Amino acid sequence: MRPRNNPDDKQFLQRLQREPIGPEDPRVRNDAYWALRHQGYGHEFAKRAFRDKLPRYFKEKVDLSDEYLADIDPEELFVVPTMNTEVQKLAVVIRPDLTEETVATAPPRSIEYTIWSENPPGFGLRIRPSGIRSYIVMFRIKGRRVQGKITLGKPGNLPLDLAKRLAREVRIEALAGNDPRPMHKSGQLLKQAK
Repeated sequence: MRPRNNPDDKQFLQRLQREPIGPEDPRVRNDAYWALRHQGYGHEFAKRAFRDKLPRYFKEKVDLSDEYLADIDPEELFVVPTMNTEVQKLAVVIRPDLTEETVATAPPRSIEYTIWSENPPGFGLRIRPSGIRSYIVMFRIKGRRVQGKITLGKPGNLPLDLAKRLAREVRIEALAGNDPRPMHKSGQLLKQAK
């Protein structure tokens, strides 16, 4: 079977026949990911939402002044806006990108969670309910379906930029078809990254 990014004709036809996500869909009210997708955000942004926290919809009064409507042609308006018009807004909790500040201030939650970095892919900070933090990297060895995981170290012992370099090395080794776990245990990856 082909990957999702390159569907065959049958998969593509199934995608086209799916019902679009509507406002009455229960996923829109109960899942932050689908609430963002319904608002028009892409998958890459929506996947950063905390899915265990419900999206919050609220109405806010907005003063539709001239600067708010400056880029809209008046002939395209169906209804003339009035002062203090109510607008429905959506509030969703989004995972922050992985930075030094995030590493230091990310709070522990009732369940273990990971803050993933966009670059390099597969690299993240795992935060346990006890407050213990560690850098991890996910990888897939070339030609294998099983995904592997290596714990690189704790933020106090390993700076973020060095952890990112180690993650890149792990992923390069896996793409080459080598298992990076023995190299990590022996300390060879750390020597190469420094």
